[in-house]
Amino acid sequence: MAKILPMTAYYPGEIENDLISLFMNRHSLDRDQVFLASGSNEGLQAAMMAFGKRGKVISPALTYSDHLIFAEKLGVEVQRITLREDMAIDLEAIARAVDNSVSLVYLCNPNNPTGMVIDGDELRSFCRALEGRVPILIDEAYNELTDKPDFTSMVDLVRGGANILITRTFSKIFGMAGLRVGYGMGHPDIVSLVKDHVMAWPNGVGLYAAYHSYLDEDFIAFSREKVLQGREMVNATFRRHGIEPLPSQTSFVYADIGKNADEFESAMAARKVQIRGIYEGYDTYSRVSMGRLEELEIFDRVFSEVFGG
Repeated sequence: MAKILPMTAYYPGEIENDLISLFMNRHSLDRDQVFLASGSNEGLQAAMMAFGKRGKVISPALTYSDHLIFAEKLGVEVQRITLREDMAIDLEAIARAVDNSVSLVYLCNPNNPTGMVIDGDELRSFCRALEGRVPILIDEAYNELTDKPDFTSMVDLVRGGANILITRTFSKIFGMAGLRVGYGMGHPDIVSLVKDHVMAWPNGVGLYAAYHSYLDEDFIAFSREKVLQGREMVNATFRRHGIEPLPSQTSFVYADIGKNADEFESAMAARKVQIRGIYEGYDTYSRVSMGRLEELEIFDRVFSEVFGG
């Protein structure tokens, strides 16, 4: 990044193709199956606008929703399907909701904020059942943190020509949220359409950082191990207070703390610990992200003070 700073007066050049080539080689894809975006958010929003003009978008009711809310403000209709009682995404209910008025199905896997993963075989069956009926957008922002990344990902279906678009990001396991680098992998027709709705030039400094981070296997393994350690620390904090967290495969944990989550968020913030408050419809559930291990030790202490106070 330091080496490229003098070149930031110019738009990115060959680094775009270099980075895309890494994705192509890693996943055995063609050039027309991959695109870059300024974080996966831009790719998600581009897909919302591209397909939202053709019909409504179906999504789980509790999921990552920044792009959904933004799209709704611009006139896209979003139909939200309630989660199952076990907090899993209800694929059967989503499939039943697909008709001629639907232009796109959005899934986040693992889901956010629950952290729960859809079984790879179940999701493959779902995608195949809807093949030819509606495109499926799968947000795999946390894929590298799952127990079985290759099994969980639907990249194999993309290689087979399925009507799918997958988005990925460098904001999570690579720790580059502020540099805004993301990418998509999908059917050439979908990639072409979504690319036409991607507005921003990519962050040149971010692309260089992404390229070298993607090749740094030692760092990726280190980052993953620290996140998994942190996740167990947060799980242990919850369980010590009689709270059973949802089975997360991400860099955060979601749990029913039995208290108003907004009020609890404020009490934690007063002690300089930041967690999430209420997600609509789940007033007593709180989400905690993995920080540095030293920070999670502070979280453990402050959580105990606030929860018991």
